[in-house]
Amino acid sequence: SLMQRTVTAMSTTKKGALIFLHGLGDSPAGWSQIERALPQIKPRLADLEYVFPPAPTIPITINGGMRMPGWFDLYDWPIEVGSKDDPEGLQAGVEAVEQCVKKLNEKGIPSDKIVVGGFSQGGAIALLAAYRAKTKYAGCVGLSAWLTMPDELNVSEEAKKTPLYWGHGTFDDKV
Repeated sequence: SLMQRTVTAMSTTKKGALIFLHGLGDSPAGWSQIERALPQIKPRLADLEYVFPPAPTIPITINGGMRMPGWFDLYDWPIEVGSKDDPEGLQAGVEAVEQCVKKLNEKGIPSDKIVVGGFSQGGAIALLAAYRAKTKYAGCVGLSAWLTMPDELNVSEEAKKTPLYWGHGTFDDKV
C-alpha cells in the first residue's frame, strides 16, 4: 500500500521528485491522489517520483494530549503570528524530509530536481526543510502553511534560489 511504500536505494528512470507532507491527523493516503491527478493536468509530471512520508503518532497539546499523526506538537489554535513552536518536533520533521531527499539522491535524482511540499503542518515542515537546507531544491510548496521559528531563520545562498509557491485560502480560519 501507499503508506507502506518507502523510497529504496535502487536507481530510477524518474527525472525528478515531489515529497509531499500531509497535515495534522491525516495520513499519506490523504494526498496520494495527486500522484494520479497531476499527470492528467500536465502529462510530464508522470516522470516524477512521488513520496508521501507518514508523520509519527504523537500527543497533540491543543487536542488535550490525544495521540494522532502529527509532524510536531501544537500549543496554540488557531495558528497566529507568535504562536509557540515545538523545536524538537520541527527538527524531527525536517530530518524526515532530509532522509527522503538522501534516498532520492541515492536513486539518481538530484536535489535541484526535487520539490518539497506539504499541507498545513506538513507545509510548515516543507518550508523549514527547504529554506534551512544548504542546497537548492526545484521548488517548495506550502498549502495553508506557516513559518515556524522565524527568529532563527537563516537562509543559505543556495536555498534562496529555491522557488516558493505559498497558497492560502481566504476561508482558512485555522492558520
